[in-house]
Amino acid sequence: MRNAAAPQLPVLAHGTTDAAERQLRIFALGRLRVETADGSISDDWLDQRPGQLLRYLVCARAASADAIAEAICPNAPATAPGNVRYFVHTLRTRLEPRRPKHGDSSFLVSRCGGYSLDPQRVWIDVDDFERDAAAGLSAFAHGDRCAAAELLERAIALYRDDFLADDPYAVWALTERERLRALACEALRALAALRTSDPVEASSYLERLAELEPFDSEVQRDLICTWLRLGRKTRALRHYQSFRVRLLREFGEQPDFELVDLVNQRRFVGAAASR
Repeated sequence: MRNAAAPQLPVLAHGTTDAAERQLRIFALGRLRVETADGSISDDWLDQRPGQLLRYLVCARAASADAIAEAICPNAPATAPGNVRYFVHTLRTRLEPRRPKHGDSSFLVSRCGGYSLDPQRVWIDVDDFERDAAAGLSAFAHGDRCAAAELLERAIALYRDDFLADDPYAVWALTERERLRALACEALRALAALRTSDPVEASSYLERLAELEPFDSEVQRDLICTWLRLGRKTRALRHYQSFRVRLLREFGEQPDFELVDLVNQRRFVGAAASR
């Protein structure tokens, strides 16, 4: 999926920005990005063990030293406890370079033999995405279209790409990635339904949904129908052909709808509306 522009930070009702109030901001939907009040601190270290530790804690939020060791250094069980302590120390230094030598960390705290990110000082985009998506879907289910649209659009603006998209092979992130992707799909479906009267806007949501659900016939059909509604026949044809090839290559199946049927259906609807 294409990365969207960096989202605006969420603003609370009283006019302050929750993310700005906290001292550390982590964007995990898409490529991992870390920011403090002094600016971005993202660097090559995010791809090294301290960065893996941060990614794991963003996913798990709290974990024992043993769980961390198993996740980020599974091939070194004998030295794992020492490794974890070293990675924790290095991560704290990266996040707080001006922290006193033996001072407590503001962001990465120790609790009961494990470690966690302090939710009072660390903002993570996943939390706001989940909150707004869930509230928006609830509003949609209860018929509050205005509130649903506002909340769901705010949620989707945060969903720049899949969870920790720059670490696609981390086994411990797979379940969380799929869960958040499914929530994003629900939000996009609802937004497309809310914008059926505006095919241009609906198509933008359906395009994103089609990228997330490349083998979903219903999604692909809805997108093609919307393009036909806009008169974009060439684009509809190319997308149908691409979808057909993708299904044949991966599953040996044909689409469960024909492009000509969608065209004829569109003509019939148009003729009925003109009577």
